[in-house]
Amino acid sequence: MRLHKSLKKTLAAALSVLLLVMPLTGCSTNTGSDQKVPEKEAPMKEAENWAEQMNVITLKHDTEGMKSSSFDAELLQWLSEQTEGNYMASPLSFRYALGLLISGAEGETRAELLRALGVKDAQEWTDFCLRFNGFVQEFSENYQLELKQHRENVSRGWIPDDGSEPFWALRVANSVWRNEKLPEKFTEKYAEYVSKNYAAEYRSFLPENVAEKVNEWASIKTEKMIEKLLPDGYNADGLAVILMNALYFKDNWLHKFHREGTEEGDFHKADGTVVTKEFMHQMNHFSYYKDDATELVVLPMKGGVNMVFVLGDTKDLAEKISKADYRRVDVTIPKMDLETSFSQGEFADFLKAKGVSLAFDPEHADFSGMIGSRVWLSDIIQKTRIKLDEEGVEAAAVTALLMMGTGYDPNQPVEFRADRPFSFAIYTDLDGEMATMFAGRIVE
Repeated sequence: MRLHKSLKKTLAAALSVLLLVMPLTGCSTNTGSDQKVPEKEAPMKEAENWAEQMNVITLKHDTEGMKSSSFDAELLQWLSEQTEGNYMASPLSFRYALGLLISGAEGETRAELLRALGVKDAQEWTDFCLRFNGFVQEFSENYQLELKQHRENVSRGWIPDDGSEPFWALRVANSVWRNEKLPEKFTEKYAEYVSKNYAAEYRSFLPENVAEKVNEWASIKTEKMIEKLLPDGYNADGLAVILMNALYFKDNWLHKFHREGTEEGDFHKADGTVVTKEFMHQMNHFSYYKDDATELVVLPMKGGVNMVFVLGDTKDLAEKISKADYRRVDVTIPKMDLETSFSQGEFADFLKAKGVSLAFDPEHADFSGMIGSRVWLSDIIQKTRIKLDEEGVEAAAVTALLMMGTGYDPNQPVEFRADRPFSFAIYTDLDGEMATMFAGRIVE
Protein backbone atom coordinates (compact mmCIF):
# COMPACT_ATOMS: atom_id res chain seq x y z
CA MET A 1 0.00 0.00 0.00
CA ARG A 2 1.46 3.36 -1.01
CA LEU A 3 0.68 6.91 0.04
CA HIS A 4 0.40 9.79 -2.43
CA LYS A 5 3.97 10.50 -3.53
CA SER A 6 3.93 14.27 -3.21
CA LEU A 7 2.23 14.11 0.18
CA LYS A 8 4.87 11.70 1.43
CA LYS A 9 7.62 14.05 0.29
CA THR A 10 6.00 17.03 1.96
CA LEU A 11 5.55 15.29 5.30
CA ALA A 12 8.39 12.79 5.55
CA ALA A 13 10.75 15.35 7.08
CA ALA A 14 8.36 16.10 9.94
CA LEU A 15 7.77 12.43 10.62
CA SER A 16 11.45 11.57 10.50
CA VAL A 17 12.25 14.32 13.00
CA LEU A 18 9.34 13.21 15.19
CA LEU A 19 10.98 9.82 15.63
CA LEU A 20 14.61 10.94 15.66
CA VAL A 21 16.31 10.03 18.95
CA MET A 22 19.50 12.04 19.42
CA PRO A 23 22.18 11.58 22.09
CA LEU A 24 24.26 14.57 23.15
CA THR A 25 26.96 15.12 20.50
CA GLY A 26 29.34 17.89 21.63
CA CYS A 27 -5.28 35.42 12.72
CA SER A 28 -7.36 37.87 13.61
CA THR A 29 -8.36 41.29 14.95
CA ASN A 30 -9.28 41.87 18.55
CA THR A 31 -12.69 40.31 19.11
CA GLY A 32 -13.06 41.77 22.58
CA SER A 33 -14.12 40.09 25.78
CA ASP A 34 -17.83 40.52 25.10
CA GLN A 35 -17.82 37.65 22.63
CA LYS A 36 -17.93 34.36 24.47
CA VAL A 37 -18.56 30.75 23.63
CA PRO A 38 -20.12 28.15 25.92
CA GLU A 39 -17.52 25.65 26.99
CA LYS A 40 -18.80 22.16 26.32
CA GLU A 41 -16.55 19.56 27.80
CA ALA A 42 -16.59 16.22 26.02
CA PRO A 43 -16.52 13.33 28.49
CA MET A 44 -13.18 11.63 28.95
CA LYS A 45 -13.22 8.51 26.82
CA GLU A 46 -10.98 5.80 25.51
CA ALA A 47 -8.65 6.64 22.66
CA GLU A 48 -10.26 6.52 19.23
CA ASN A 49 -9.56 7.66 15.70
CA TRP A 50 -9.29 11.40 16.22
CA ALA A 51 -8.52 11.88 12.54
CA GLU A 52 -12.24 11.46 11.90
CA GLN A 53 -12.98 14.47 14.11
CA MET A 54 -10.58 16.76 12.28
CA ASN A 55 -11.39 19.25 9.60
CA VAL A 56 -8.94 17.70 7.15
CA ILE A 57 -7.55 19.96 4.46
CA THR A 58 -4.79 18.38 2.42
CA LEU A 59 -2.52 20.93 0.79
CA LYS A 60 -0.37 19.10 -1.73
CA HIS A 61 2.90 20.43 -3.04
CA ASP A 62 5.04 18.78 -5.69
CA THR A 63 8.63 19.03 -4.56
CA GLU A 64 11.92 17.61 -5.66
CA GLY A 65 13.25 15.74 -2.67
CA MET A 66 12.81 17.10 0.84
CA LYS A 67 13.98 20.13 2.74
CA SER A 68 14.48 20.44 6.46
CA SER A 69 12.28 22.71 8.55
CA SER A 70 14.50 25.44 9.96
CA PHE A 71 12.25 25.67 13.03
CA ASP A 72 12.56 21.95 13.75
CA ALA A 73 16.30 21.94 13.13
CA GLU A 74 16.91 24.94 15.38
CA LEU A 75 14.77 23.46 18.16
CA LEU A 76 16.60 20.13 18.07
CA GLN A 77 19.98 21.85 17.99
CA TRP A 78 18.98 23.95 21.00
CA LEU A 79 17.79 20.94 22.95
CA SER A 80 20.94 18.97 22.13
CA GLU A 81 22.96 21.78 23.69
CA GLN A 82 20.73 21.96 26.77
CA THR A 83 20.39 18.23 27.41
CA GLU A 84 22.79 15.61 28.69
CA GLY A 85 22.45 11.98 27.69
CA ASN A 86 19.60 10.40 25.75
CA TYR A 87 16.46 12.31 24.91
CA MET A 88 13.59 12.53 22.47
CA ALA A 89 11.55 15.62 21.58
CA SER A 90 8.58 16.27 19.33
CA PRO A 91 8.86 19.42 17.21
CA LEU A 92 5.50 18.55 15.68
CA SER A 93 3.67 18.45 19.02
CA PHE A 94 5.28 21.80 19.88
CA ARG A 95 4.08 23.18 16.53
CA TYR A 96 0.47 22.28 17.25
CA ALA A 97 0.59 23.86 20.72
CA LEU A 98 2.17 27.02 19.31
CA GLY A 99 -0.59 27.12 16.71
CA LEU A 100 -3.13 27.32 19.54
CA LEU A 101 -1.10 30.16 21.06
CA ILE A 102 -0.60 32.21 17.89
CA SER A 103 -4.30 31.92 17.07
CA GLY A 104 -5.11 33.96 20.17
CA ALA A 105 -2.28 36.50 20.03
CA GLU A 106 -2.85 40.08 18.87
CA GLY A 107 -0.85 43.16 17.95
CA GLU A 108 2.90 43.18 18.47
CA THR A 109 2.72 40.00 20.57
CA ARG A 110 1.44 38.19 17.50
CA ALA A 111 3.90 39.88 15.16
CA GLU A 112 6.83 39.00 17.42
CA LEU A 113 5.82 35.35 17.57
CA LEU A 114 5.44 35.14 13.79
CA ARG A 115 8.86 36.74 13.20
CA ALA A 116 10.52 34.39 15.66
CA LEU A 117 8.89 31.35 14.07
CA GLY A 118 9.77 32.47 10.55
CA VAL A 119 6.27 32.65 9.03
CA LYS A 120 4.41 35.56 7.48
CA ASP A 121 1.08 34.93 9.21
CA ALA A 122 -0.74 32.52 11.49
CA GLN A 123 -2.38 30.77 8.56
CA GLU A 124 1.00 29.72 7.17
CA TRP A 125 1.78 28.07 10.51
CA THR A 126 -1.67 26.49 10.61
CA ASP A 127 -1.35 25.19 7.03
CA PHE A 128 1.55 22.98 8.08
CA CYS A 129 -0.64 21.40 10.74
CA LEU A 130 -3.50 21.02 8.26
CA ARG A 131 -1.23 19.17 5.86
CA PHE A 132 -0.30 16.83 8.66
CA ASN A 133 -3.99 16.37 9.45
CA GLY A 134 -4.34 15.20 5.86
CA PHE A 135 -1.58 12.68 6.39
CA VAL A 136 -3.26 11.45 9.58
CA GLN A 137 -6.42 10.82 7.58
CA GLU A 138 -4.54 8.98 4.84
CA PHE A 139 -2.65 6.93 7.41
CA SER A 140 -5.95 5.90 8.99
CA GLU A 141 -7.50 5.00 5.65
CA ASN A 142 -4.52 2.82 4.74
CA TYR A 143 -4.76 1.06 8.09
CA GLN A 144 -8.46 0.36 7.56
CA LEU A 145 -7.67 -1.16 4.16
CA GLU A 146 -4.94 -3.32 5.68
CA LEU A 147 -7.30 -4.47 8.45
CA LYS A 148 -10.06 -5.25 5.96
CA GLN A 149 -7.67 -7.26 3.82
CA HIS A 150 -6.41 -9.16 6.84
CA ARG A 151 -9.94 -10.11 7.89
CA GLU A 152 -10.82 -11.21 4.36
CA ASN A 153 -7.71 -13.39 4.22
CA VAL A 154 -8.66 -14.98 7.54
CA SER A 155 -12.25 -15.61 6.42
CA ARG A 156 -11.02 -17.29 3.23
CA GLY A 157 -8.60 -19.46 5.14
CA TRP A 158 -5.57 -17.96 3.44
CA ILE A 159 -3.93 -17.09 6.76
CA PRO A 160 -4.52 -18.67 10.18
CA ASP A 161 -6.91 -17.04 12.62
CA ASP A 162 -4.57 -16.65 15.56
CA GLY A 163 -6.65 -13.91 17.18
CA SER A 164 -4.18 -11.12 16.39
CA GLU A 165 -4.87 -8.31 13.96
CA PRO A 166 -2.58 -5.63 12.53
CA PHE A 167 -2.68 -2.36 14.47
CA TRP A 168 -1.31 1.01 13.44
CA ALA A 169 -2.35 4.35 14.91
CA LEU A 170 -1.50 7.98 14.32
CA ARG A 171 -3.51 10.40 16.43
CA VAL A 172 -3.39 14.11 17.09
CA ALA A 173 -5.39 15.72 19.88
CA ASN A 174 -5.53 19.38 20.91
CA SER A 175 -7.23 21.01 23.86
CA VAL A 176 -7.63 24.45 25.41
CA TRP A 177 -8.20 24.71 29.15
CA ARG A 178 -9.58 27.59 31.25
CA ASN A 179 -9.48 28.11 34.99
CA GLU A 180 -13.10 27.97 36.15
CA LYS A 181 -12.48 31.03 38.33
CA LEU A 182 -11.71 33.25 35.35
CA PRO A 183 -14.58 35.67 34.74
CA GLU A 184 -14.08 35.53 30.96
CA LYS A 185 -14.45 32.60 28.59
CA PHE A 186 -12.61 32.03 25.32
CA THR A 187 -13.71 34.48 22.65
CA GLU A 188 -16.10 33.19 20.01
CA LYS A 189 -13.65 33.91 17.19
CA TYR A 190 -10.82 32.03 18.89
CA ALA A 191 -13.05 29.09 19.75
CA GLU A 192 -14.29 28.80 16.19
CA TYR A 193 -10.78 29.02 14.70
CA VAL A 194 -9.14 26.41 16.90
CA SER A 195 -12.16 24.13 16.58
CA LYS A 196 -12.06 24.28 12.79
CA ASN A 197 -8.31 24.08 12.28
CA TYR A 198 -7.10 22.17 15.35
CA ALA A 199 -10.17 20.15 16.40
CA ALA A 200 -9.54 21.57 19.87
CA GLU A 201 -11.46 20.20 22.84
CA TYR A 202 -12.61 22.58 25.57
CA ARG A 203 -11.72 21.76 29.15
CA SER A 204 -11.75 23.56 32.50
CA PHE A 205 -9.86 23.11 35.74
CA LEU A 206 -9.49 24.36 39.26
CA PRO A 207 -6.06 24.86 40.86
CA GLU A 208 -6.69 21.95 43.20
CA ASN A 209 -7.51 19.44 40.42
CA VAL A 210 -5.48 20.62 37.45
CA ALA A 211 -2.78 17.95 37.75
CA GLU A 212 -5.33 15.15 37.99
CA LYS A 213 -7.37 16.37 35.00
CA VAL A 214 -4.42 17.21 32.75
CA ASN A 215 -2.72 13.89 33.49
CA GLU A 216 -5.92 11.97 32.79
CA TRP A 217 -6.27 13.70 29.40
CA ALA A 218 -2.63 13.01 28.51
CA SER A 219 -2.92 9.35 29.50
CA ILE A 220 -6.05 8.74 27.45
CA LYS A 221 -4.73 10.48 24.36
CA THR A 222 -1.41 8.60 24.42
CA GLU A 223 -2.71 5.09 25.24
CA LYS A 224 -1.14 5.42 28.73
CA MET A 225 2.31 6.04 27.25
CA ILE A 226 2.43 9.35 29.15
CA GLU A 227 0.46 9.14 32.37
CA LYS A 228 1.87 12.04 34.37
CA LEU A 229 2.67 15.34 32.69
CA LEU A 230 2.23 17.43 35.83
CA PRO A 231 3.55 16.23 39.20
CA ASP A 232 1.24 15.52 42.11
CA GLY A 233 0.75 18.65 44.16
CA TYR A 234 1.55 20.92 41.20
CA ASN A 235 1.35 24.56 42.30
CA ALA A 236 -1.32 26.07 40.06
CA ASP A 237 -1.70 29.42 41.85
CA GLY A 238 -2.32 32.05 39.19
CA LEU A 239 -2.66 29.50 36.38
CA ALA A 240 -5.35 30.76 33.99
CA VAL A 241 -5.10 28.93 30.65
CA ILE A 242 -3.44 25.75 29.36
CA LEU A 243 -2.96 24.95 25.67
CA MET A 244 -2.18 21.28 25.01
CA ASN A 245 -1.29 18.89 22.23
CA ALA A 246 -0.96 15.12 22.36
CA LEU A 247 0.60 13.02 19.62
CA TYR A 248 0.39 9.23 19.54
CA PHE A 249 1.99 6.91 16.99
CA LYS A 250 2.23 3.13 16.62
CA ASP A 251 3.34 1.28 13.51
CA ASN A 252 5.06 -1.93 12.44
CA TRP A 253 8.27 -2.24 10.49
CA LEU A 254 7.73 -2.98 6.82
CA HIS A 255 10.51 -5.55 7.29
CA LYS A 256 10.28 -6.94 10.82
CA PHE A 257 13.28 -7.96 12.86
CA HIS A 258 13.37 -11.62 13.89
CA ARG A 259 13.57 -12.11 17.63
CA GLU A 260 16.10 -14.88 17.24
CA GLY A 261 18.44 -12.31 15.74
CA THR A 262 18.33 -10.13 18.86
CA GLU A 263 21.28 -10.45 21.19
CA GLU A 264 23.18 -8.48 23.76
CA GLY A 265 26.14 -6.38 22.68
CA ASP A 266 28.34 -3.45 23.63
CA PHE A 267 27.14 0.12 23.21
CA HIS A 268 29.97 2.65 23.24
CA LYS A 269 28.90 5.81 25.06
CA ALA A 270 30.07 9.31 24.15
CA ASP A 271 32.46 9.36 27.11
CA GLY A 272 34.19 6.18 25.92
CA THR A 273 32.64 3.81 28.43
CA VAL A 274 30.73 0.71 27.36
CA VAL A 275 27.28 -0.51 28.40
CA THR A 276 25.33 -3.60 27.39
CA LYS A 277 22.18 -3.28 25.29
CA GLU A 278 19.87 -5.61 23.38
CA PHE A 279 20.54 -5.23 19.66
CA MET A 280 18.18 -6.21 16.86
CA HIS A 281 19.64 -7.29 13.56
CA GLN A 282 18.53 -7.83 9.97
CA MET A 283 19.92 -7.62 6.47
CA ASN A 284 17.64 -6.13 3.83
CA HIS A 285 17.30 -3.39 1.24
CA PHE A 286 16.98 0.09 2.76
CA SER A 287 17.75 3.69 1.86
CA TYR A 288 21.33 4.36 2.92
CA TYR A 289 23.56 7.44 2.81
CA LYS A 290 27.13 8.14 3.86
CA ASP A 291 29.53 11.06 3.54
CA ASP A 292 32.49 12.29 5.57
CA ALA A 293 30.26 13.62 8.36
CA THR A 294 27.11 11.49 8.30
CA GLU A 295 25.98 7.90 7.93
CA LEU A 296 22.28 7.05 7.99
CA VAL A 297 19.78 4.33 7.20
CA VAL A 298 16.01 4.74 6.73
CA LEU A 299 13.72 1.97 7.98
CA PRO A 300 10.20 2.17 6.50
CA MET A 301 7.02 1.27 8.33
CA LYS A 302 3.72 -0.02 6.99
CA GLY A 303 1.76 3.21 7.34
CA GLY A 304 4.09 5.32 5.23
CA VAL A 305 6.19 6.63 8.12
CA ASN A 306 9.96 6.19 8.15
CA MET A 307 12.44 6.12 11.00
CA VAL A 308 15.94 7.32 10.25
CA PHE A 309 18.98 6.32 12.31
CA VAL A 310 21.92 8.70 12.05
CA LEU A 311 25.58 8.35 13.01
CA GLY A 312 27.43 11.65 13.09
CA ASP A 313 26.19 15.05 11.90
CA THR A 314 22.43 15.62 11.53
CA LYS A 315 22.74 18.92 9.64
CA ASP A 316 20.65 19.09 6.44
CA LEU A 317 19.12 15.77 7.36
CA ALA A 318 16.18 15.91 4.93
CA GLU A 319 18.51 16.67 2.01
CA LYS A 320 20.76 13.77 2.92
CA ILE A 321 17.78 11.42 3.19
CA SER A 322 16.73 12.52 -0.30
CA LYS A 323 20.17 11.58 -1.60
CA ALA A 324 20.17 8.12 -0.03
CA ASP A 325 20.64 5.08 -2.27
CA TYR A 326 18.44 2.01 -2.03
CA ARG A 327 20.79 -0.84 -1.35
CA ARG A 328 21.35 -3.95 0.72
CA VAL A 329 22.23 -2.96 4.30
CA ASP A 330 23.22 -5.03 7.32
CA VAL A 331 21.40 -3.19 10.12
CA THR A 332 22.03 -3.48 13.85
CA ILE A 333 20.08 -1.18 16.17
CA PRO A 334 19.30 -1.30 19.90
CA LYS A 335 15.85 -1.85 21.38
CA MET A 336 14.59 1.21 23.22
CA ASP A 337 12.22 2.31 25.94
CA LEU A 338 13.02 5.97 26.51
CA GLU A 339 11.05 8.64 28.36
CA THR A 340 12.08 12.31 28.33
CA SER A 341 10.68 15.24 30.28
CA PHE A 342 11.42 18.85 29.36
CA SER A 343 10.16 20.74 32.39
CA GLN A 344 13.04 23.07 33.26
CA GLY A 345 12.20 25.87 30.84
CA GLU A 346 14.03 24.43 27.82
CA PHE A 347 11.23 25.16 25.34
CA ALA A 348 10.44 28.57 26.82
CA ASP A 349 14.12 29.52 26.69
CA PHE A 350 14.23 28.44 23.04
CA LEU A 351 11.45 30.88 22.15
CA LYS A 352 13.11 33.65 24.16
CA ALA A 353 16.40 32.98 22.34
CA LYS A 354 14.53 33.42 19.06
CA GLY A 355 13.29 36.85 20.13
CA VAL A 356 9.97 36.11 21.81
CA SER A 357 9.61 38.40 24.82
CA LEU A 358 6.17 40.04 24.80
CA ALA A 359 4.32 36.73 25.09
CA PHE A 360 6.06 36.18 28.46
CA ASP A 361 5.51 39.76 29.70
CA PRO A 362 2.69 40.07 32.28
CA GLU A 363 2.28 43.77 31.49
CA HIS A 364 2.45 43.75 27.70
CA ALA A 365 1.41 40.30 26.45
CA ASP A 366 -1.65 40.63 24.22
CA PHE A 367 -3.77 37.50 23.96
CA SER A 368 -7.04 39.40 23.77
CA GLY A 369 -7.95 37.39 20.67
CA MET A 370 -8.08 34.33 22.95
CA ILE A 371 -9.74 35.56 26.13
CA GLY A 372 -10.80 38.84 27.70
CA SER A 373 -8.75 38.32 30.86
CA ARG A 374 -5.09 39.36 30.83
CA VAL A 375 -2.96 36.25 30.36
CA TRP A 376 0.64 35.62 29.44
CA LEU A 377 2.85 32.62 28.67
CA SER A 378 4.66 31.42 31.78
CA ASP A 379 6.05 27.95 31.04
CA ILE A 380 6.18 25.16 28.46
CA ILE A 381 6.37 21.47 29.34
CA GLN A 382 6.84 18.55 26.99
CA LYS A 383 7.09 14.86 27.81
CA THR A 384 7.83 12.14 25.27
CA ARG A 385 8.22 8.39 25.25
CA ILE A 386 9.33 5.84 22.65
CA LYS A 387 9.30 2.03 22.70
CA LEU A 388 11.09 0.24 19.88
CA ASP A 389 11.35 -3.51 19.40
CA GLU A 390 11.39 -6.22 16.74
CA GLU A 391 7.77 -5.56 15.74
CA GLY A 392 7.87 -1.81 15.34
CA VAL A 393 7.66 1.54 17.12
CA GLU A 394 5.29 3.14 19.61
CA ALA A 395 5.86 6.80 20.46
CA ALA A 396 3.96 9.60 22.16
CA ALA A 397 4.36 13.25 23.09
CA VAL A 398 2.37 15.73 25.14
CA THR A 399 3.10 19.47 25.08
CA ALA A 400 1.51 22.00 27.44
CA LEU A 401 1.76 25.78 27.21
CA LEU A 402 0.94 27.19 30.65
CA MET A 403 -0.44 30.72 30.90
CA MET A 404 -0.78 32.80 34.03
CA GLY A 405 -3.52 35.44 34.41
CA THR A 406 -4.67 38.46 36.35
CA GLY A 407 -8.39 38.14 35.62
CA TYR A 408 -8.72 36.58 39.03
CA ASP A 409 -6.63 36.43 42.18
CA PRO A 410 -6.57 33.00 43.82
CA ASN A 411 -5.28 34.71 46.96
CA GLN A 412 -7.75 37.58 47.01
CA PRO A 413 -9.21 38.22 50.49
CA VAL A 414 -12.49 36.63 51.40
CA GLU A 415 -15.12 38.92 52.89
CA PHE A 416 -15.60 39.10 56.66
CA ARG A 417 -18.42 41.35 57.88
CA ALA A 418 -18.94 41.61 61.65
CA ASP A 419 -22.52 42.77 61.21
CA ARG A 420 -24.07 40.08 63.38
CA PRO A 421 -23.25 38.78 66.90
CA PHE A 422 -19.61 37.98 67.29
CA SER A 423 -16.94 37.16 69.82
CA PHE A 424 -13.50 38.62 70.17
CA ALA A 425 -10.26 38.07 72.02
CA ILE A 426 -7.01 39.91 72.53
CA TYR A 427 -4.18 37.46 73.08
CA THR A 428 -0.52 36.74 72.77
CA ASP A 429 1.55 33.61 72.22
CA LEU A 430 3.72 32.61 75.18
CA ASP A 431 6.03 29.86 73.92
CA GLY A 432 3.20 28.11 72.13
CA GLU A 433 0.51 28.73 74.74
CA MET A 434 -2.23 31.26 74.08
CA ALA A 435 -2.44 33.97 76.76
CA THR A 436 -5.84 35.63 76.48
CA MET A 437 -5.64 39.17 77.82
CA PHE A 438 -9.17 40.17 76.99
CA ALA A 439 -12.17 38.38 75.47
CA GLY A 440 -15.79 39.25 74.97
CA ARG A 441 -18.87 39.05 72.82
CA ILE A 442 -21.01 41.57 70.98
CA VAL A 443 -24.61 40.58 70.45
CA GLU A 444 -26.38 43.94 70.10
